[in-house]
Amino acid sequence: MPNWTGTWAGGRTYQTKDGQKVWVIRKMVNGHRHQIALDSETERQALAQLALFEQDPASYKTPSQQRAEARLQAQEADEKARLEAEARRRQDEHEATYLDAASVARFLEHIKDRTPKYKKDTRYYLSAWADALRGSDLRKVEPREVLRLLAQWNTAEQKRIAALKAFCSFLFKKGLLDPAQDPSRTLTVPASRPEKAIREKGYPMATIEVLYRALNDQGARDVLLLHAKLGLHESEVQRIAAGEGKITLVPGHPVISGTVKFVHKSGRVHTLSLDAQALAAAQRLQAHGAPTPDQVRHRLRLACEAHELPRVKVGELRHSFVAWSLEAGEAVTLSGNGVPLALVASVLEHTSTVTTKKFYDVSKVPSMIKLPLKLEHAEDPQGVKAAA
Repeated sequence: MPNWTGTWAGGRTYQTKDGQKVWVIRKMVNGHRHQIALDSETERQALAQLALFEQDPASYKTPSQQRAEARLQAQEADEKARLEAEARRRQDEHEATYLDAASVARFLEHIKDRTPKYKKDTRYYLSAWADALRGSDLRKVEPREVLRLLAQWNTAEQKRIAALKAFCSFLFKKGLLDPAQDPSRTLTVPASRPEKAIREKGYPMATIEVLYRALNDQGARDVLLLHAKLGLHESEVQRIAAGEGKITLVPGHPVISGTVKFVHKSGRVHTLSLDAQALAAAQRLQAHGAPTPDQVRHRLRLACEAHELPRVKVGELRHSFVAWSLEAGEAVTLSGNGVPLALVASVLEHTSTVTTKKFYDVSKVPSMIKLPLKLEHAEDPQGVKAAA
């Protein structure tokens, strides 16, 4: 209880131990007693505070109370801002997108049906990008920074750009990267060099026949045979070896011994007829597996060098198959009759054979192109010879 020393207009006064005079508002307002010690230094200041009190007794606060409340509010605001900033940081960290081993592994799983060479090259170029980006959040990497990093390499600009853009496109499709934040968004994949498009591709039949005789590995011979006799893509040969091409026998025909059917990712069905030699090669690959594309390339290179043959690339045998078919191929059908698909399309008034093939062709054994290609090797299994 204060030791009251006097009265004033607002109530009473008392004196502290150190001799300081304190003005106290003591008022009964609407049945509620107010007793507020003021922090005024003079009676004039106390009267000014009394006037403020009388305007709104219920919410009146002394200047020191106001300052304390302001400090508390500022502290609370600072703490709220800190917590919000931390939450944003954590959210941003959670949503960050990186080009790292884990994300590259997911992307490689996404492109698992592409050729082994494409996947190997893509892994190599993405690893180089990962090293260059040094763990940066892709959402915050500006295109100009990507261009600066790209300039440090002197080779394979097209493949490096294509790999990064394919990876970023994958992230976008998975909802992990906004197109507006794509660091590769301003990059364009350079066109292939014109000379690559116009240089001569393909090989004479005689070259492939000599190469086949020179190969000592049965698996490499089987791969070469399917490329040469069917014009297959590298991925299709690998799919046959992996058991993804369904082989069906066709008994009793003098030339066509079976078929192989692929179902592409788009759902399109692709069926090819096989002669006895191609059928046997496909069956061996399914039974024993195929050498890897790199192993095939290595064995072809060694055989070509040993026999002074031009370098043969299996990817260009597809061009050879087209040229050989046009120049010397013979159409073989299951019945010995049948008309070309183009004629059927014209009768149906289809503007393209694609429509006829995709929606109307239900034939189980398609026409086969027979080539005068003699692929023979002393160690080939007995009873399986080149088609006559």
